[in-house]
Amino acid sequence: MRLNPVSLYALILLAFFTVVFTLLTVMKTSSIKPFHESGGSIKPIPALRKEHDQLVNQMKASQERVTLRLRELDKIDWELNVHRVYYSPDKGLLGGIALPEQQEAEILGTKQKLKDSRSKVTVDLIAASAKRLDAAKAEAESDGRQRFPTLDEAIRKRQDELNVILKRISDQEAAFTRDRDELARKADGLATAKDKAEKIQRDEYGTRATRIAQLEDKIRELLELQLKWLADIEPDANVLQADNDQVIIDIGDREGVKPGQLFQVFTYHQGRQIEKGMAEVVQVSSGITRCRLTAVTDPRNNPVGPGDLVGNPLFDIQRTPVVFVAGEFTQYAREDIEGFVRAAGARVASKLGPGCDLLVAGERSDREQAAARQFQVFAMSEETLLRYVQKSFAPTSVK
Repeated sequence: MRLNPVSLYALILLAFFTVVFTLLTVMKTSSIKPFHESGGSIKPIPALRKEHDQLVNQMKASQERVTLRLRELDKIDWELNVHRVYYSPDKGLLGGIALPEQQEAEILGTKQKLKDSRSKVTVDLIAASAKRLDAAKAEAESDGRQRFPTLDEAIRKRQDELNVILKRISDQEAAFTRDRDELARKADGLATAKDKAEKIQRDEYGTRATRIAQLEDKIRELLELQLKWLADIEPDANVLQADNDQVIIDIGDREGVKPGQLFQVFTYHQGRQIEKGMAEVVQVSSGITRCRLTAVTDPRNNPVGPGDLVGNPLFDIQRTPVVFVAGEFTQYAREDIEGFVRAAGARVASKLGPGCDLLVAGERSDREQAAARQFQVFAMSEETLLRYVQKSFAPTSVK
């Protein structure tokens, strides 16, 4: 009759523990006897109980270790049975794929016995499996498994907490999905608004570009205008009396007239300005000024007389004219021209702009002439200017 390895190991362990327990009992008895012979007293019950509890705990620990080893043996036996390996207490390995068929036949004697041993292995494997299942079922249904209501309650509590956490996770995922959808909707809205804004910007850019083109055309037209050269001058006063080479005009020191200033004498005929001569201020008083005629155009047919007009483009009774001097000149340097202008009572500007009244244009003043066309400023040449200014002081340089 062949024994199951598990049963064999269990019997060996039981015999081992029996021997150990017997030795412990003998040793305890031998230790008590000298104690009595020496006149000692018996240990108190608490001390004995403590020793007893320690021994019980040691025994439980040993039993647990044995149980673990038995489980390991069961696991190993299960794995060996899967490979149809079977052991006999007296013969050792009886059969299985771990040995060649010839060696198995030698151990068992005949192939028929090897076949029987394989059948036996299969039967024993099924029986061992059923036994383990029954043991697991009995352990699950035992009273010990039913004596932990607190543990079951803790498990249920943890399960409830897990359900709460899972619900919270589900809610967060739902909120995340809603937020993601909302952000996607807003992104679509922003994209639509961006496209609309870009379209409006493109339209506005087209409108602005058209307007800029129109303004550039207008500027081009203004730049293409002819520069207005000074031809006629505005009258500043009237001739009250004319006698030989002297005339009296109706403005004086209150209007800013100064001795040495020059005025052109002229009249109008059929809408045209006709020059009669030039007059130089000699004496200034309140309200009237006496002038000396320095030139008369036609004294016989068109003499100077009362009712004629006088004027100077560098003089104005309302405000001081502003003159800008630019370019290179043939008779005088630019600094001299500016000095003539100041002596005549006008102001020299440092920059040509809308506030200027006259441009004295010399050679190489194309840029200033273009600006004068843009700002509608009258221009005059060096020759024209010299008719209305005194040149009695020494100039800086003469060309």
